[in-house]
Amino acid sequence: IMDKNRAKTIAIMARDAGKTVSEADPEVSEGIDFANYYAKSAKIMKEGSTPLGVVLIVPPWNFPYAIAMGGVCAALASGNSVILKPAPETVATAWILVQQLWEAGVPKNVLQFLPSRDDDNGRYLISHPKINGVILTGALATAQLFLTWKPDLNLKAETSGKNSLLISASADIDNAVKDLVQSAFGHAGQKCSAASLAIVDSLAYKTPAFMRQLKDAVESLSVGSGVNYQTSMGPIIRPPEAGLLRALTQLDEGESWLVKPKQIDEAGYIWSPGVKLGIKANSWSHKNEWFGPVLGVMEAADFKSALRLQNDVDFGLTAGIHSLDTDECEAWIAGIQAGNLYVNRGITGAIVNRQPFGGWKRSSVGASAKAGGPNYLSQLRNWAPISNFEKVEVESQRWWKEIGSVPIDRAGLQVERNYQRYCHYSEKILVRIDSRVSSKVLAYIKWLATHLDLDLEISTLQPISDVLSLMADHSLKIGKVRWLSSEPAPIVELLKLGVSVDSRAVTSVVEVEIPRWLREQSLAITNHRYGNVGAGPKPVLPNQKIKLVIDIN
Repeated sequence: IMDKNRAKTIAIMARDAGKTVSEADPEVSEGIDFANYYAKSAKIMKEGSTPLGVVLIVPPWNFPYAIAMGGVCAALASGNSVILKPAPETVATAWILVQQLWEAGVPKNVLQFLPSRDDDNGRYLISHPKINGVILTGALATAQLFLTWKPDLNLKAETSGKNSLLISASADIDNAVKDLVQSAFGHAGQKCSAASLAIVDSLAYKTPAFMRQLKDAVESLSVGSGVNYQTSMGPIIRPPEAGLLRALTQLDEGESWLVKPKQIDEAGYIWSPGVKLGIKANSWSHKNEWFGPVLGVMEAADFKSALRLQNDVDFGLTAGIHSLDTDECEAWIAGIQAGNLYVNRGITGAIVNRQPFGGWKRSSVGASAKAGGPNYLSQLRNWAPISNFEKVEVESQRWWKEIGSVPIDRAGLQVERNYQRYCHYSEKILVRIDSRVSSKVLAYIKWLATHLDLDLEISTLQPISDVLSLMADHSLKIGKVRWLSSEPAPIVELLKLGVSVDSRAVTSVVEVEIPRWLREQSLAITNHRYGNVGAGPKPVLPNQKIKLVIDIN
C-alpha cells in the first residue's frame, strides 16, 4: 500500500513540507523499510516483557513521513496502542500515513490520529497520566519543555545536532565538495543530520581549487518550489526567525560571505544558499544549530586541531571526515564523539538496519536506542526484573564476546562498509541506588563493570543536590545516569547539565540489559574510489580499543 501510493505521498510532501522529489522519494522508501524492519524485529524479540501501553508519537516536520512511520510502526510492533500527533506544519503528510496503515489493517482504536497545535492542548496530551511513553524527534528545547510539564515522563527523544564534516589536507577535493554541498543543502539544510559546518585543514582551505569548487557548486544549485522537478533545493518550512535568521543575515567578527544568501520570494520561504567563511572557535556559528541553507566554514591549523573543534560542541548526532590518509581516518574514528559516523561520503541519509540512527551527548534524551536498529523495539516494552544471576552472568559473557565487543556489518555491501558497534562512555556512569536495590542486583552491576570495563560511580547516601553541584562545577564528569533509587530523579536538572536518565529496572534479558550501559554507534565507510572497489581487512576492535584498518586507496 505504501509503495502503491508513492507518487501521491511524494506530491503531498512537496506541497506540505516543500520537499523536492529527489528528497521525498527516498523518504517513502525509508518509511517502507521501517515498517518491514520493525515487523521482522517483533518476530524475533525475546520473551519476558509486556507493552508499555499507550505510546504518543511526536514526529518532526522535516521528515514528516519516514520518521513518523518509524515511530508508529515501532510502537505498534511492540504491542502498544499509538496516538500520532503530527507536527502542525505537516498534518497532510501524517494524514495519508495513517490512512495507509488503517487500509493495511491496523485498527483505528489501536492507531489514533490527533493533530493539534503546540499549545495547552498539546501540553494536556503530553502530560496525561494514561500516556505511557513518548517518542519525540525534535529540538532539545522541546524535550526540555516536555519534561518540565511532566518530570517523570517516559520520554525517548532524538534531539538537536551541530553536525560537521572534517576535510583533511589529504582529502579528494572533488568528492569532498560534492558530499559537503549535498550534506549542507539537501532539503534546504533542514535535516537533523545536515552539515552546518565544514572544518577544513589549513592546507586544503588555502588550496584555490577548494574555494573555487565550493562556490561554484553552491551557486549551481537550482532553488525553487519543491513541486518543480528541476529544483535541487526547495523552500524552508517557514520564514526565518531566531537562529536561522541570524545565520542567514548576520556576520560576526572576522566572518565573510563566500556565497551570500538572498531572499527570493516576498513571503520569505525561498532563499538561495549561503556559505560563511572565517568561523572562529567558540563563536556562535561554531556552537549553535540552525535549520536552514547556510554552511559555515572553519579553518583548522592541522588534523588534530580540526578533530578537537569538531568535538567541541554540545551535540553528537552525525559527523564525517574526508581523507585519503588511512592513519587519519583511524585516528578520527577512534576520537570523534558522535552516534553516526561517515568516512569519505556525505553525512546525511542514514538507512534502516544499515546505519541505525541516533546521537550522543545532547543529541539524545532519555533511555533511547537507535532508530532502525536492533534495540529500538525493546525500549518500548516493560521487561521482567533480574532473577537467575548465575545464568545471567554466563549469558552476559556470551553476548559481550559475540556481539558487544565486535563490530557488525548487517548490510554486507562491497562499495560501502557499514558497521554497528557498542562503545563505552568516555565519562562515568552514575548509578543511584537505595535499599530497594538488592545485594544481588548490585553485585551483578559490579560484575558488569568489571567484565565490560565500565566506569561506574555508585551513589547511595550522598544527597543528590551535592552530586548535582559536583557535576555543575565539573568535579564529577558523568555521561549517563542509571536511576535505580525509589526517590524522584532530578531529570530536568540533570538534562540541563547535558545528562540523560535511565530509570528502568535491571532485567534478566542480557540482550536488553547490557546495551543500556553502552553507547551505540553506526559507521559508514565508502569502500571505493571512482568505482574501483577496495577489499580491505575487517576492522579489529579488541575490547573496544578502537583500531580500524580501512582500504580507501
